[in-house]
Amino acid sequence: MPWKPILAIAVGAALGAILRWQLGLRLNAWFPLLPPGTLLANLIGAYVIGIALAVFAQMPHLSPEWRLLWITGFCGGLTTFSTFSAETFNLLQTGRVSWALGLVLVHVLGSVLMTWLGILSWQWLRAP
Repeated sequence: MPWKPILAIAVGAALGAILRWQLGLRLNAWFPLLPPGTLLANLIGAYVIGIALAVFAQMPHLSPEWRLLWITGFCGGLTTFSTFSAETFNLLQTGRVSWALGLVLVHVLGSVLMTWLGILSWQWLRAP
């Protein structure tokens, strides 16, 4: 197995996971029904992936290791579908169906919106 892709993914994933851990550690206690650290991790990751998708589409000559570092590694380590799922399930188990539905809507729609904003941000920065 080639070492450069593995290193790129490992470095990106470590940085993303550390950021996710810190966000959860510092923010989730503020509002446990809708843990802001988890939400922020997913929204930041979605925004970064939007920028990354736009960058790599405009600059296909960049080394594939950069894509692996940012998209597979950093965004993969930062975003957390499993924690989001567990938090949603916990709300359902405790009878907070409305909160669970709200959490799903905020995470999914927010992430799609942030990806779009990331792409638009890159296009705006690159505009003449």
